[in-house]
Amino acid sequence: MNKSLLIAGPDSTLRSAYALALEACPQYRIEQLFIPSTDYYLFDLSGFGAFPPSEWDICIAVNEFYINDVRRAFHEATEKLGYRSVSLISPRATVDQSVTIGENALVFAGAFVGAGGTIGHHAVLRPNVFVGEEVNIGNYVTLEANVSIRELVRIGDFTTICANSSVLRATSIGAHCYLNLARQYMGVIPDSTFYSPMFENPVRVINSFLEEETS
Repeated sequence: MNKSLLIAGPDSTLRSAYALALEACPQYRIEQLFIPSTDYYLFDLSGFGAFPPSEWDICIAVNEFYINDVRRAFHEATEKLGYRSVSLISPRATVDQSVTIGENALVFAGAFVGAGGTIGHHAVLRPNVFVGEEVNIGNYVTLEANVSIRELVRIGDFTTICANSSVLRATSIGAHCYLNLARQYMGVIPDSTFYSPMFENPVRVINSFLEEETS
């Protein structure tokens, strides 16, 4: 049986992902479901009752709150309900056929991903992201609009790189990094590196394996 596709999430990213789904998956019946939440992590999942997983696949849409960890928490909540996650790749993106793409990845219009790379589970590539050859993008990563990633770069899980940034060839970026300064990144960037002109205090990192304050 062909399933329908439900786009679900707790924030404004839902609308962008729904528009992407209409463009990327014309073969599906597509609906969107806003999920109310409090304190980021407390989701009201009652709305899923109208969309049984036997009839619906899901694509979750969650912004990079708490270094993408809210995305992880929402995914785990929907996985327990029995949904299968679907990736969305815009037909106006260019992704080499050799690229390995994880579940529930979102690749928006104008993105380019070169040969031999990996896009992790629940990664988000916003419009006009450039990714060179042999780049490994981890799970729950967000690359904001107009980010340029040169070849042989490694990006760890739960990392965000802000819009209009660039990453030089063979750079290694650790996990749980919040690189919210539009600049050129290079070399080795340790886990939990935090750069942001917007927030006085570091973002708290919480996931199944780690609970700590970034420094």
